[in-house]
Amino acid sequence: MYPAKWQNRKLILGLNNREEFRTAPAADEVERIVTTARRRALYITKGCTALSVILLFLHGMILQTFIWTVFIFAAIFAETVPFIMGHRDLMAVKRRLGIASGKGISFADLKAAGSVHALKPGRVLVPNLLGLAVVVFALLVDLGVINMDTVTAKGSFLGTIMVTTYWLTGVLITFFAYLMGNMKNTVISTDSDINANYNRAKKKNLADLNVLFLWLNTILIFAVYLLFMMGCSEMMLMFSIGIYIAIMMIYMALFVRGNSRIEARYIKELSLVSDDDEYWIGGLIYYNPTDTRAMVEKRAGIGTTVNYGHPLGKVSAVFMVLILAATALLLIWLGMLDVVPVSLRLEDDKLICHQLRDEYVIVLDDIVSAELDDELSEHKIYRTFGVGMGNLLKGDFTVDGKSGCKFFMNPAGKAYIRIETADGKCYYISGETAEDTNDIYKELERYGR
Repeated sequence: MYPAKWQNRKLILGLNNREEFRTAPAADEVERIVTTARRRALYITKGCTALSVILLFLHGMILQTFIWTVFIFAAIFAETVPFIMGHRDLMAVKRRLGIASGKGISFADLKAAGSVHALKPGRVLVPNLLGLAVVVFALLVDLGVINMDTVTAKGSFLGTIMVTTYWLTGVLITFFAYLMGNMKNTVISTDSDINANYNRAKKKNLADLNVLFLWLNTILIFAVYLLFMMGCSEMMLMFSIGIYIAIMMIYMALFVRGNSRIEARYIKELSLVSDDDEYWIGGLIYYNPTDTRAMVEKRAGIGTTVNYGHPLGKVSAVFMVLILAATALLLIWLGMLDVVPVSLRLEDDKLICHQLRDEYVIVLDDIVSAELDDELSEHKIYRTFGVGMGNLLKGDFTVDGKSGCKFFMNPAGKAYIRIETADGKCYYISGETAEDTNDIYKELERYGR
């Protein structure tokens, strides 16, 4: 985004780099604008790095999640501010030089327009089908069609939900791979062969990355379900996902290097420039209702971005807003769960489990048995639906192969009460502390439960 040697770049701060920028009288001013933007971005990067080190010393999972999420969004925005300011200043230089905007002008190479494709259907079909096979297998195990005694959580559909989620991620990768692979070819020369070779190289590099991501995703599906069948902990599953992300980042770096080499090889062939600077808001957001392309190449960074003037782009914008709003609400909800303790009370011949609201109401006459225990670690527990935190387990869990168990407890409190009711339900509950739990258990004993 902030190149030190901007003179040989095709794009500079989101604008097409042109001969007028590299010659007097504008060259010195452009140099000042670029240098200033780079210096500001460097200061911001140093500040964010120092702050991130300080944030490592935070305690509490929910506090860490909230502050790190806010910090990451703020850091990303802060890093773009010098870019946007530099883009604005360069646009002002362009206008003072009297360079007319070529708004609405684009170049097309009709000879190579439909001949450059790099993503073959078979390359994405095989990993998706293998992933789907795991999904079907997991579903058949949960339905009891395939008998797998080693899967203690069978019937809970937890494994099916996990692998289906990752498989759908692969489907999404495939969709965007085809969308990016069918982007309009970039015209860089009056020679059609050069245009074809340039676009073929760029699209092949992108196709290879997407196919690799698909295979990594399929391997992750196999690994996750294998760990699930082995009864491994959620921490082991998260560790596997961490390895997956690390490998993705390595190959992303290789993709960036390959893309840079392609650009360096063909930059000397550049003879045509489509001047659509006016359509780039801040040099980052592309909004062109007259452009039929849904995806275009980014002007900052590597890869593609959405044309927000296209119907698909508008849907994407709404989706992004909803994701941000949902993230904010989720963080607030997690924060409330973290600070509000669980509590138990007996009221009107009912045992009430309360946190933020009455979660479970158990009629005392329906209780078949109530046992006090403090060795939860001896059981194999899987969260099917609900919350699993260091100080809160709440929702539906599978315990030692029995699904549908209702949890409402603070595991840090050690003591808990296991209750079975006449309708076949099983509850694992506790108060905020072991003392609170013991007091409730004594009350239940007085009721003869």
